[in-house]
Amino acid sequence: MSDEQKMTKSQKFLRYAAITLLAFCVMGIYATLALNMKVFSPISKALGDYSYEDFYYQILGNTEDKDTSNIVTLVDMTELFSRRDLANLLTEIESLHPKVMGVDVVFQGLKEDTIGDQMVIQAAKDCPSAVFGYMLIDKTDDAVHSFFMSDSLQEAFINMPRQLYGGLKRSMNIGRTHQGKLYPSFAKVVAEKYAGQEIIPLEDKTIRINFSPMSFQKISYKEVSQHPELIEDRIVLVGAVKEETDMHYTPLGKMPGTEVLGYAIETMLKHNEVKTAPLWVVIIVSFVITLFVVFVRICYLDFAKSRGPILKPLLSTALFLGLVVFVLVAFIVWISFILFCKFNYSLNVGYGIVATAFIYSATNLYDTFKSAFTKKK
Repeated sequence: MSDEQKMTKSQKFLRYAAITLLAFCVMGIYATLALNMKVFSPISKALGDYSYEDFYYQILGNTEDKDTSNIVTLVDMTELFSRRDLANLLTEIESLHPKVMGVDVVFQGLKEDTIGDQMVIQAAKDCPSAVFGYMLIDKTDDAVHSFFMSDSLQEAFINMPRQLYGGLKRSMNIGRTHQGKLYPSFAKVVAEKYAGQEIIPLEDKTIRINFSPMSFQKISYKEVSQHPELIEDRIVLVGAVKEETDMHYTPLGKMPGTEVLGYAIETMLKHNEVKTAPLWVVIIVSFVITLFVVFVRICYLDFAKSRGPILKPLLSTALFLGLVVFVLVAFIVWISFILFCKFNYSLNVGYGIVATAFIYSATNLYDTFKSAFTKKK
């Protein structure tokens, strides 16, 4: 009878728990060494901006079936530089009766074309569906508004949270405090104007955008009159869809800022923002995952040892043991993926999965410590 079989249930559990803790300790040692070595600096920076949600989005992005938004249409005005043409575009869109027209453009200052400036001013007045964007400047604690803004026109800030030096856009503001006053975000104002009611209370906080792959109808400013069905009763976002300076990195890759706003608005309207599991939940789940794999691994080895002289050496090989662990890990990832797809709940099981790779080393450490302690006795 093996030592494992002689143990009581409580002794077995303590052994499994000790091996699990050692697995995390070994993982922590390797992670600390790797992330603090200069040669791994680029890797640590990349991992620092990685989220487990990105893994889910990559899986979803590989599927051919993508929903097409029936709420938001993007109008590309990248090649539109004249304010006269911009004014005509706004007027043309308004004539096709959008429910909301979100203008992701800030008209800074007056131009030499006085007529063009006057046309933009008049177009803004004649577009009751319009919500104009403005910028909040962090460094100077200032704001940049379009030159024609007045109390009769509706505007909201279009900034989104982002790390100062790069990083992915994953969140959107509900509101933001600026110079002591709380202001609503562009996504909130546009979404609630479309819904005709308050969707979420105004607070200075962010929520995670749901980037489950979606297609948006995109039309050029030249084609607006040809597609009235994509304008009427919809949210129409006007912006520079192909402008390189307005491209942002997201979990789905490089994306124009106007399209990011589209995802943000869809998230708010559908109440499907991504909820991220708190750290304490991640720690507990990671421990339980590793403990479960330790338990199954030891049970499998006991099962393999009890087989006949032919199957015993075969089932005890690293190949078969690895297959068992692989199936377990695949099942755990599948469960977490279902949670994300069905309930928009992001549970990072990565730590638990990585820790399973160190179970063998942890088991050897445990047996070594136990043997040394027994000899001293």
